[in-house]
Amino acid sequence: MSNLILILDDDVHVRESLAISLEDEEFDVYEVGSSEEALSFLAKQMVDLVVVDLRLPGMNGTDFINEARQKWADLKFIIYTGSPEFSIPVELAEVPCVSNSIFLKPLPTSAVMVSEIRRMLG
Repeated sequence: MSNLILILDDDVHVRESLAISLEDEEFDVYEVGSSEEALSFLAKQMVDLVVVDLRLPGMNGTDFINEARQKWADLKFIIYTGSPEFSIPVELAEVPCVSNSIFLKPLPTSAVMVSEIRRMLG
């Protein structure tokens, strides 16, 4: 059984590009464009890991992670941001379900993220 990944990013091109890369690595991938859409999706379809953009319309990525963690304790998260100055907020840095690796857009190659996804799901 393959792992289910949800990509949360408001940029459709970023979402589609990452989805294609992850599907090439045999992951089953879903895509949503907002935190609110992601929470609604997760209420109906559980996944193993969410790749989260931080700057989103409406609820931001950090608030999404905090809310999703309260509802689904086993869910894992990877942060994927276009903000090079970003560092993981203190309230998330010590949470084992959130990767300490921050991935910056655009990814030169998806190999490093794929490796981190496999490590977290292993």
